[in-house]
Amino acid sequence: MTRRFIGRVTAAALVMALCAASCASTKSGPPVPQTTEAPPAEIVQESRDLFNRSFDEQYSSGYWVTRPSRGTIPVVGISGRRNNRNEAIQAAVADAARKVALYHGLYAASAAVLNQGSGYLDYFADFDYRLTIDNDPSVYTGSLVFDKDDDVYEKNGSLYVRVKYTGVADVPAYASVFENGVPDWVKNYRADVPGFLTGVGASRNKGSPQATSRASYESAIISLLPELTTKVAGSVHDAAGGKVQQNITTSQGNLTKVMILETWFDSKTGSVWTLLVAKERR
Repeated sequence: MTRRFIGRVTAAALVMALCAASCASTKSGPPVPQTTEAPPAEIVQESRDLFNRSFDEQYSSGYWVTRPSRGTIPVVGISGRRNNRNEAIQAAVADAARKVALYHGLYAASAAVLNQGSGYLDYFADFDYRLTIDNDPSVYTGSLVFDKDDDVYEKNGSLYVRVKYTGVADVPAYASVFENGVPDWVKNYRADVPGFLTGVGASRNKGSPQATSRASYESAIISLLPELTTKVAGSVHDAAGGKVQQNITTSQGNLTKVMILETWFDSKTGSVWTLLVAKERR
C-alpha cells in the first residue's frame, strides 16, 4: 500500500507562496514606444512570409514564422467559434493582445516537488507554475492592425487572426535548420538566439488550438526560469514507519521582451511546439 505522506507539500502551494512574496513588487506600467534598426534582409523576408502567403497556405504548412521585422511583431490570435463571426474575431484579437502584453513584461514562478520513499509505491511528483503579466492585455487591443478580409481564417471549428503590432525594440537574428521537414529546435529542444534567453515549449493537444497554443508558449516561458533564479532543497522525513526523501525545486524571475518567433504544429496529434525569446528584467 502507498504510505500517506505527512504534511505533503504541493507545487501549487509553493507557487502561491512565491507569488505572494514577489508579485506585489513586480514593476508595471504603460508601454513605452521604442525603435529598432532593420534586421538582415533574410530575416525580414522570412518574417514577411506570414503575411505574403495566404492564410490557408500558412495553416497547411503547420509552421508559422512570427519573427519581428522592422519594429513590427506579427502575431496570430486564436479563438473557438462564437455566436457570430465578429465575436469570434474579438476573442482571437484578445488572444493576440495577450501575446503582445508578454513583450512588455511579466513575472513567472514554477515549483517541482518529488517525494520518494523506500517502498515501490512511495512516490509523489507534482509541478505547477504561474504567470503574472504586468499590463492588462486589453491595453494593446486597439494597437493591433489586421484586415478582416485577408487576415481572418476559419478552419475546423476555430478562427485565426493575423495581426501586426509595432514598437519593438530588438530583433533577434538567427536561422532555423530543418530536419526531415521539422525545425531542428523541435527535435533538440534548444536554439541559440544571440543576446536573448531562448526557450522551447511543447504541449499535447488540450482539446482546442487556443488552449494548446497557450500551454505551449507558456511552457517555453517557464523553461527560461532556471536560467534566472533557482533554489533546490532536499530533506528526509519519517512517515508511517518509513523514510521519505523530499526534493523541492523552485524557480522565478521577471522577464521582458518576450516574443514568439516560431510555432510548429503536428497535424497528426494536434501537439504544438513554440520557440520564443526574452530578456531578464533586472
